[in-house]
Amino acid sequence: MPFLLFLAATTPQIVESVDFPALDAAIERCDRASVLPVFAAEAHRRSAAVTAFYEEQVQIAAERIATAGKRRALREGGAAPGSGQSAPAASDQELSLKQLALDDRQHALDDQRRLETMRQEAVDLKRQYFLSKCAGKKSD
Repeated sequence: MPFLLFLAATTPQIVESVDFPALDAAIERCDRASVLPVFAAEAHRRSAAVTAFYEEQVQIAAERIATAGKRRALREGGAAPGSGQSAPAASDQELSLKQLALDDRQHALDDQRRLETMRQEAVDLKRQYFLSKCAGKKSD
């Protein structure tokens, strides 16, 4: 359990939440002052999210490759590439735990990307609804 707390604390919170009930209420009132900043900031926010997802995926992939190299070296009885043989080789159990931690990070990233996709779809639908409902209307 302490590992999961560590994982939660070290995994970046990439997906920002939106107060959808408040956004829905502002759309129903055609309150441009409340709605337009949410939509205007969306492109920048999406760009930042995609960059963060990519960077995390690159780190996970690099660590998976390094772990696989160490496991291969352990199976073959040699030193891991680039290990310099000065540090003791990791045991199979340590490498298995490392792989499980990487799998947990991958699952967390996949969940974040899935939530981000759902969030983007919701914002896009709300933007379309706002444009069709409030076209030409002034805010109250």
